[in-house]
Amino acid sequence: MYRAQQEADDAGWLRAHVLDNSIRTENVEFFSDLPAKTDKPQKKNALQFTHHVMQMVAGAKQEVVLQTPYLVMSGRAREIFEQLHEQTSAPRIVVSTNSLASTDAFAVYALSYKHRKLYLKDYGFEIYEMKPHAADAAEANAFVSTESTSTEPDDDEPTDDTAATRDSSNRFVHTETHGLLGSHGKGRRPAPLLSEGRRFGLHAKSIVIDRSIAMVGSHNFDPRSDHYNTEAGVIIYDQRFADQLRESIMRDTLPENAWVIAPKQAEVPVLSDISQAIGSVSEQLPLFDLWPFRYATSYDIKPGCQPLRVSDPGFFGCYVPVGDFPDSAASPKLLYTLFMTAFGAGVTGVL
Repeated sequence: MYRAQQEADDAGWLRAHVLDNSIRTENVEFFSDLPAKTDKPQKKNALQFTHHVMQMVAGAKQEVVLQTPYLVMSGRAREIFEQLHEQTSAPRIVVSTNSLASTDAFAVYALSYKHRKLYLKDYGFEIYEMKPHAADAAEANAFVSTESTSTEPDDDEPTDDTAATRDSSNRFVHTETHGLLGSHGKGRRPAPLLSEGRRFGLHAKSIVIDRSIAMVGSHNFDPRSDHYNTEAGVIIYDQRFADQLRESIMRDTLPENAWVIAPKQAEVPVLSDISQAIGSVSEQLPLFDLWPFRYATSYDIKPGCQPLRVSDPGFFGCYVPVGDFPDSAASPKLLYTLFMTAFGAGVTGVL
């Protein structure tokens, strides 16, 4: 606290680390749900921020770029994205989120994994899951907390997130890095990896709509954000800021930073169609989703290829499937993820 007060009173520090690299924006609005959101949800002003975010996304015309650590949609969010996808000129929906290898929220990830077909087909999502050794995150970390003298953390413990700034002029001094969601015990560590090296994870919650409106806040578009948590954030109506935030999120979708989620190619067309039909029914069951064959999997780019969208006709010629849980070693946490996929749909609202 004393150090923070010193820095706040130091005009030189503020100029170097805040003012010199700030941008003046147009209209900025701060919204927050009230504590009455849980006790008295019938009061509209209690859900002010949640309602405003939903209205903002529902009005998208060309594009929604969403970054969230937990891709579990609330009922209202599902309705909005389904309606957007059904429009004659549906906006592009880009989602940057965590992979199993970069998250410690196994139960939440399991439900994201469970509903991949819904997200890809019914909502038209382009999903990119962060790699645990994302090059962009590693570059950002190199400039963060340069004065820190702490020892190198355990390889299995996440150490940073892609919300960190990406160049030395914007670095945050004295930033603590205790993992994706704060300091955790061993039980909350992410699953062990097949690869070695420092692990990174994503915890940003940001949206850019039609390249002109940006939101940075705490809302995850999940049921907890809609109904339980008191959410807050700022909405910035400024194209320059929106462009910079969009560029930051889109960098996190590049092949060196993320795997692409795409449909599996049919090896035996008739059998694959039958499998998908059974999988669709199993996915809708509140419990006992035991069908092991999923609609989509993770893909990585082939050497020499340029990044392509899943909708591009040449996608499967330039990308190779790398499995449902790339870089995640067999472990109790992987089994727990599969267990939650099969039996955890009933607890979506509290995850």
